[in-house]
Amino acid sequence: MMRYRRELTEYPTGSRRRVLVAVVVVACFISAYEGQLAPVLPLLLEDIGMSLKVYGAITAASLLCGALAGFVGGRLVDRVGRVRVIVPWMFLSAASCLFMAWSHTPGQFTAARILLAFVEGVAMSGTQPLIRDFTPRVGRAQAFAFWSWGSLGANFVAAAIAAATLDFFGTWHSQLYIMAAFAFVGSVLVMVFLQDLAPEVRQHTRHSDEHVVHRIADERRPGAWALLQHRTVAAHVAAMSLMFVLLATMNTYAQKMLVDQMGMAVRPASVVTMAFWAAALLGSLVWARKSDTTQARKPYLLLGGVAACGFLGVLVTVMSAGADLPTWVLVALFAALGGSVAATFGTWQASFSEHVEEIHPDAQGTAFGLQHLVSRLCILGAVLFAPRVVEATGGWRVWMIVCLVAVLAFTSITATISTRHRHAALDATVDA
Repeated sequence: MMRYRRELTEYPTGSRRRVLVAVVVVACFISAYEGQLAPVLPLLLEDIGMSLKVYGAITAASLLCGALAGFVGGRLVDRVGRVRVIVPWMFLSAASCLFMAWSHTPGQFTAARILLAFVEGVAMSGTQPLIRDFTPRVGRAQAFAFWSWGSLGANFVAAAIAAATLDFFGTWHSQLYIMAAFAFVGSVLVMVFLQDLAPEVRQHTRHSDEHVVHRIADERRPGAWALLQHRTVAAHVAAMSLMFVLLATMNTYAQKMLVDQMGMAVRPASVVTMAFWAAALLGSLVWARKSDTTQARKPYLLLGGVAACGFLGVLVTVMSAGADLPTWVLVALFAALGGSVAATFGTWQASFSEHVEEIHPDAQGTAFGLQHLVSRLCILGAVLFAPRVVEATGGWRVWMIVCLVAVLAFTSITATISTRHRHAALDATVDA
């Protein structure tokens, strides 16, 4: 009975598939929303009696734990199924959020934060493989772009809910109770509506609903090391992990960088930062649609990388000159940078999943878990080293040059990715 309800023996199409993809995005959003503490960080530090330095160390430990959890979860979802991992671990993440709300000492908070990071890492590990499972290649970049909205949109929602409710509740605990309530409700919805593909259906490679490449069902799934031995997979993992150096910097330090380096007040700095993320979110859908329409991935990845390098170069030049620029100029610059980076979001994930399909259609969890591990290590490095570089050099210009070098490396590595196997797969589906 459980197998029949949870595993689809026929590939879903039309509105049924769109509902399943939407539920996956909801699961991703819920997992990303929990533990968003930036809007209430001053209240939390004061109440618990914890310094920002200690909080930074706790955040670093939780990032490392979450990175390992994502890798473990990726292997797990390939072995036992996506839904069988996502549903129970989402309920555990809601309970972990409550545990954090009950923290009264730095020690309790540390244990709760690390536990939540681990549980969330496992819970999210099945979402990207499910996006691949439910979307043929003709629409995969767009589906992954919506997946990105689930993870990146959590920042906006957390800030909006805090702004609307903090004056009424007055405590940082209240936001975690709200998060836990959302998580429990979302977990119930996911449990009711989300289904998995049966292994024999998941093994197929689909260009569209009509064109399918059938694979051998009992072919052995490769492990992480075996996947890394494929040059194209290693290049994808390395490239996007380097792009996360810039994304982590913008997510964590953008406002402070503008305040320190450009002499802006906090409010206009927030407006400039929001322009970056708004352009990134909207641009991800535009670029993903173009990628799906043309069935090309690499050109858009290269275009996004080159454009991002150009706009980062302008930003570094502005910082070097110490120019007193109007706010609207910085808004335009950050929006252009965000729109450039957006070309890599859904497009990279679609390209990665498609190349992994050529190795083994049912190795998506392991592949995305590996990428999750490496990218989180890059994020950890950016979060830890950026303040030290800024302190040593007296400004943010040198660190933004580091980000520029990372994006240049992303572009260079992307240029080496072969499209031969992917094109051969597309030809095979057309001939089928």
